[in-house]
This record gives sequence, structure tokens and C-alpha cells, in this order.
Amino acid sequence: MSKAPPEQTCRSEPDVKRLEESLEKRNITFEALFGLFEKIGTTLDLATIVRLFLLTLMGQLRLKRIALYLASSDGTRFVMHHALGIGRQVLPTAFCVEHTLTRWLRSEKDAPHIDSFFNEYKGEVPGETAGFLGEMAGRSFAYAYPLTDRDELLGAVFFSGKVTGEGFSQFDNELLRMLAKVATITIRNAALYRSAVQSKQELERFSRIKKEFINHTSHELRTPITVLKSALWSIEPDEIDEGVLIDMSKDAVLRMQDKIEQLLSLNDIELNATAFDLARTDVSSLLEECLREIIPELEEKQITVDLDDRARYREIMVDAAKMKLVLRGIIDNAVNAVERGGTISIVTDVTDIPPGGGDGIEIPDWSTVAEGPLPYSPCDAADNEHAGTGPSRNFTDFHPSSQGSFLVMRVRDDGVGIPADEIMAVSEPFRRASNSPLKNVKGLGIGLSVALKIIAGHGGRLFCRSEEGRGTEFSIWLNAD
Repeated sequence: MSKAPPEQTCRSEPDVKRLEESLEKRNITFEALFGLFEKIGTTLDLATIVRLFLLTLMGQLRLKRIALYLASSDGTRFVMHHALGIGRQVLPTAFCVEHTLTRWLRSEKDAPHIDSFFNEYKGEVPGETAGFLGEMAGRSFAYAYPLTDRDELLGAVFFSGKVTGEGFSQFDNELLRMLAKVATITIRNAALYRSAVQSKQELERFSRIKKEFINHTSHELRTPITVLKSALWSIEPDEIDEGVLIDMSKDAVLRMQDKIEQLLSLNDIELNATAFDLARTDVSSLLEECLREIIPELEEKQITVDLDDRARYREIMVDAAKMKLVLRGIIDNAVNAVERGGTISIVTDVTDIPPGGGDGIEIPDWSTVAEGPLPYSPCDAADNEHAGTGPSRNFTDFHPSSQGSFLVMRVRDDGVGIPADEIMAVSEPFRRASNSPLKNVKGLGIGLSVALKIIAGHGGRLFCRSEEGRGTEFSIWLNAD
């Protein structure tokens, strides 16, 4: 007994054609979506994201016009951000974020018609909201759709009906939800990025203002300090008590002057941004100037300075003013570290042997300590040739190597020393060793921070070796070719 053939489902040619057209339309839509996702996924420019979103939505849904309102920074209003297809018509610039309106925008799964708002909330609509929606309806905007991210309403898109006059299909509604979700995420990211940029700009502006204030105030303080210093040093005390008071006043003036100079130094040094005026300089002469300037302090503490200047008359390419700040800062640290009657030894030398373990620990820049030691090494002779001989260079122009000859300056004291586990952090501003004799220290704790940036700016290196109770040695290594 033969079986009857299974029933065949037949489709007419018009049905097949409509199905093919529908599939083709979906393929084109998805290609447009992928193109949109690719473009808005690679930009954080809010205007670009909004424009692409509205263009895609308008094209895929075949809309006459469309407009996007985004929440203001204080969250009280929605502000018109961009619109298409409105010609010369002027849209309301903003509307108030009002509970009834936001409840309506969230109420329906698909885009609600503006008429439904008036039908549902008849008699409950505030005048401003009713006026806004009335204006939008008068300009052929018939629908609204919210842009929400984790229950937060970021904005709303308002749009007209289709150019063809057809209603929106289920596929159109799905497409709207998909596009709105992607647009909301990217708009949120762009807003966060813009906020971060604005915060960074505000911090930079504040930093500039702070720097200008410190610079101006410090320079203004220099004049009265100089006058006061001249007056004090010209006084001849008649009695012992007066002499004590004058000595105390002199000490206070010297401390104030030192703090002002260090503030100016720190204010002048910025990471990767400081210009250096290079010239052939005898560093020994800078060293002698520093020692002459602190003769009162040396005599007061009866400190002996042993100078072994083996590099005398050897000129190297440095910024003389900034290198003097380095030498003064390191020598001041030595003066502060030793007890009364202590000794400071200073040795300068020229050598072809690069620094090794006997020179102690290399001090890293405090701002990059977390990333490990800086990759600086003394300058190579060729670097000066490549960089030119102009009067101003940034320290990022230097490309130091470990070859060539080096001018080394060692400053050693027989003071309290630095604990081994704190040596790496001594260049951090306002940081002192835990065993520092604070009652005798006059500075602000920023000298090494400034010194290290200047040394690094010259392509040099700073080393430290120390032992608690037996003193500390800092050695500066610079290119000598």
C-alpha cells in the first residue's frame, strides 16, 4: 500500500518576493548598524556620536525630521543638542526635567506618541512641559524615545513619522531600541571623557596660577629680606643680651631667605618642561661660589670643609645657574646633617670609569619611583653635537649613554647618615630621613627633588651611599666630553 506524498507548502511568487525584500532590507540595516558601531566605537567626540546616531536612525526609519535633547550638567533641564530635517525652523532650546514627563518617557516599550502624553496625563501637565510638547508637535515631531543608562535619563530623541506615511513595524521598534542603547552608552562615555578633560584643564590652570603666585610672592619677599639682612649685619651690639638677640634674628633671616630660594627653585623646575641654557662652564668655580655663600653657616657650626678639586679648570656643557642650585642644595644637606665641629669632604674628578656598586644607590626621580629606577645615564659626547649649540634645550633632548668620560663631584659628610631603606625616597619633596635632626634643619626638604630634575636634565645621574651614624656621600655624574 503506497503512502501519500507529504504535503508541500507552496508560496506564491509575490510572497517569496516580499520575503526576499524583507531579508535584503534587514541585511542592509545590519550593515549600516555595523558601520555605525564601528565609527562611534572609535571616537569620544560627543558631536560626532550624536550626528552619526541621528543620521543612521533617520535613514533607517525613513524619518522626516529628528532632534536630540540631552540632560544638562545639573540634571534639571534637557537641552537641544542636534537636529536634522528641520530646515530653517527653530526648535525649543530646552525643556524642564519634570516628573510627569520622565515617567511618560519611561512608560512604554516602544516610542510613545506625543498625543498619548496629553491623553494619559490630562490635567496634570505643567504649563512649560505642555508648551514644549505642543511646539514640537506643531513642527511635525510626533514621537519621543528616552535614552536611559542604568535607570538614569540622559536625554530623549524626538522624531516625526515616516516619509512614506507608513506606521512603524516591530522590526523598526527593535532597531530603535538597539540604536538608542548603543548611542546612550557612547554618549555617556563621551560625556565622562569631556568631564575628565575639563577637570584636567582646570587643574592645569590652577597649577599655572599657583606657580605664578609663588613666583610673584617669593620675588616680592626677596627685597625686604635683603634690606633686613643688611640692617642686621650692620648692627654692633652693645651688650651680650643684644648680641644673642641679633644672632637669633640673623639665623631667622637666613632660614627665611633659604626657604624663599628653594621655593623659587622648585617652582622653576617642571618635569619634562624645563629649558636649559647650556654653556661651557668651570664647575669648580660654581662650587667655590656655593662655599663662599655659606661661610656664616660653616663658621657658626665650626664645620671643616676639605676640598680636593682634581677637576679644576675642566669646563663642561651645563646650565650654570641651575647646576649651582644642585651644588648648593647638596652642600646644604651636608651642613644640616653634621653636628657642630663636623667635617664635609668635597672631591671633584674626571674619570673614564662609569659608576659602579661602590658609588651606592642611584636615586630615582620621586615622581617615577613606583615605576622603578630611571633609565638615565651620563651623557655621551655625540649628544651635544646632535643637539646643537643653541642657548635653550629641554632635558628630553638629551640621549645619555654609559660611554665617554665623566666629571664626578662627591660631597661627603660625617653626619647622622640615612637609613638604608629610605635612600630611594630621599628625592621626594618634603620628605626627610626618619633620623634627620629636625630641630637643626633649616630647609624645606625639597633641595634633592630640584637637584635630581636638573641633573637628569643634563643627562646625568645622582648616587647616594650612606651608613647610619657614619655619614652620607652624594655623587653627581655628568658628561665631561
